[in-house]
Amino acid sequence: MLEQGGFIISDEADLVLKELNSSIDIIVGKYHDRYELIPYQAIVYVESFGHDVICHTLEKEYEIKEKLYEIEGLFEDKSFIRINKSCIINKWQIKEIRPSFNMKFILIMKNHHKLEVTRSYYYKFKEFIGF
Repeated sequence: MLEQGGFIISDEADLVLKELNSSIDIIVGKYHDRYELIPYQAIVYVESFGHDVICHTLEKEYEIKEKLYEIEGLFEDKSFIRINKSCIINKWQIKEIRPSFNMKFILIMKNHHKLEVTRSYYYKFKEFIGF
């Protein structure tokens, strides 16, 4: 319908249109040379390295096509929060929260990875968690 209306659809676009009241519960991830559906509950965290975006679950790491800000928008109402410039976490996948120096936290996730909440995201994270 959008193409018929004169819109150009591109995977390289910086703009994402989302239908009102729509809910996305899965994303598609590439693991080796095949694609799998990943339910949002299984996501531990999503991180970016330049143009590569990696979705971490308890068992696997997937390449995904969505950009970090798109994931943040898609799952903002599902207990996901950005904790630094390149990482978004699922609140329900946090195992431990350790205070660190200079208004930072170290998160131990359920997949045993350690992630840092940087100073820029410190207060927003505290409010989100309920400290």
